Amino acid sequence: MNDSSDDRSIPRAFEPSGSSDGRSEPLTTPSDWPLFYHTARNMTLAQLTGIVERRLRHAVVPRLPIDFDSRYERLIPAELVARTGPVQRNLTRIRRSLSDAKRDHSRNLASEAAAGEFTFIGRTISFGDEIDWDHEKLDEFPLLWRLKLQSFEHLEWLVLGDERSSSDDSIRSTFEPQILSWASENPIGERQYLRRSWIPHSVSLRILNWSRYAAWCEEDGSDSVSESVYEAIYKNALFLENHVEYEIDGNHLIENAIALIMAGVLFDHHDTGWTEKGVDILEQAAETQFLADGGHFERSPMYHIMVLRRYITAHDLLTETGRPSETIRETAERALGFLAEVSEPGVGIPLLNDAVRGEQLEAGSCLAYGASCSLDREAVQLDHPGGSGYQMISSAGGTMLIDVGDVGPAHLPAHSHNDHLSLLLWIDGTQVLADTGVYDYGGNERRQYSRSVRSHNTVQYADAEPIPIGGSYLMGRRTAVDVLKRGANGVEAKYSRNTTLGPRYEHRREVVATGSGWKVADSVQSDEADEYTVRYHFHPSIDVREANALGQEFVVHADGSELARFGFTGGSDHRLVRTPYFERFGREQDRPSIEVTSDSGTDICTRVDVVQRDDTDA
Repeated sequence: MNDSSDDRSIPRAFEPSGSSDGRSEPLTTPSDWPLFYHTARNMTLAQLTGIVERRLRHAVVPRLPIDFDSRYERLIPAELVARTGPVQRNLTRIRRSLSDAKRDHSRNLASEAAAGEFTFIGRTISFGDEIDWDHEKLDEFPLLWRLKLQSFEHLEWLVLGDERSSSDDSIRSTFEPQILSWASENPIGERQYLRRSWIPHSVSLRILNWSRYAAWCEEDGSDSVSESVYEAIYKNALFLENHVEYEIDGNHLIENAIALIMAGVLFDHHDTGWTEKGVDILEQAAETQFLADGGHFERSPMYHIMVLRRYITAHDLLTETGRPSETIRETAERALGFLAEVSEPGVGIPLLNDAVRGEQLEAGSCLAYGASCSLDREAVQLDHPGGSGYQMISSAGGTMLIDVGDVGPAHLPAHSHNDHLSLLLWIDGTQVLADTGVYDYGGNERRQYSRSVRSHNTVQYADAEPIPIGGSYLMGRRTAVDVLKRGANGVEAKYSRNTTLGPRYEHRREVVATGSGWKVADSVQSDEADEYTVRYHFHPSIDVREANALGQEFVVHADGSELARFGFTGGSDHRLVRTPYFERFGREQDRPSIEVTSDSGTDICTRVDVVQRDDTDA
């Protein structure tokens, strides 16, 4: 594994654009100006006005001679009453859904954090006895690192690792002062407050983690946390109520909603209206953010698990307190069905679009969590015309997934990739063809590469991107996939790149199940004669070798045994290369990839034949 900053395996065509850490997208690169135009053009009015309002607050509030922090504190009831029972019972259900390995890992991370060492997205800061909320490295690391620290993610490690016991008193004596330290050192309205300590997304996660920590502390009948902790939770909820991220939408809005529900349930004695507001947001999001097959519209399995977990939690808390929502229940059950369909047993979620492992619940744990909250997953059809666009084609003991859907919602391109007509492949439970994953969200070379067509198992015409990309999250003029025919044994689809800037072309791909595997036929048509390249990226555990000197056939091995053969017709150049793979944030691995090049107008046909083994060979 390569954890260094060496980018040699990433093509030099992907130069950094904009901010290097994903904090902002400055208008400094002329090549990105059209991307800003198309990104803004696709936004909703609520998004645009919300962004303007947020920027005005960020610029104006710190300069006003008003103590906004004190104003929020004066709204906290003098006699604050908290009810942790529903949160405790929900926490128990989540914890018991986790694997022993996951709980062990959470305990280890919590112990490291208690010792002052915090590791997020592959980067570590050793704070020692006290957290420096403005540590110099925080400006060097991606913004996501700061968000995780400000969210108190280490408290989630603690409460998911194990039930509360008296032996945890030393850890509690470390973590509780951190909450009080944060509350005293991060006032609302300070300079950069909306981009540091009071980012609404981190406020939402902080409410969840502080509330669960408070409930965890009382699990064994111990004394409750100090009144100051509950006051801090209440103050954060007051702030969030006024800063719901309608302008961002997507998973952020769902995180806002569940935090309001959690705080509303915790402080049910008080007439806050937070639960009702959170339910309204989730019910609206159920209509606008979920597709016909139950998938989340950002089309990232990782973010699907994130939002699904929040719907399960909302269902559980609302049912516990006698306020169930039929819409939330139905959305969760359909989303559970989608997760079950796209997850491979023993492998987990495919890393489609922005997705990595280790950041969310494992697929099996999420399904178990839903079942523990009395949710029955709904049977869904992945080939639904209004769904995510993932078609599963089974053959010879394996499954090939082809993406014939949109890259994501037009108004929310942040987590979308150029993965038009891309393929994934599993054989006998082993992942063979894999997507690339994500290194981080900075506007750097790794970010550009992971979003590019080059990093996916599809076709690239010349050096063009189907949709221009830049910065951390920008996308240009969209192109949509058109499904020409679809059936249980195959699918044919195409997309066209029609733009005033760059080449125009059409890519057509047909995938058909054969008796021994699959056949993939690619055709590219363009007014300008140029080459196109078909790429197949393998999982790092797979070994690929040339089968003959001509280089038109490759042998795929897994665990030392031959698994399949990839054969090609129609290509003029066949290469076995090494490319990067980002299975977890901040980590890079090397893996084999096949590249086949041909002139436009000449088809490339790929035949994947599974090697049948006797049971004695398994």
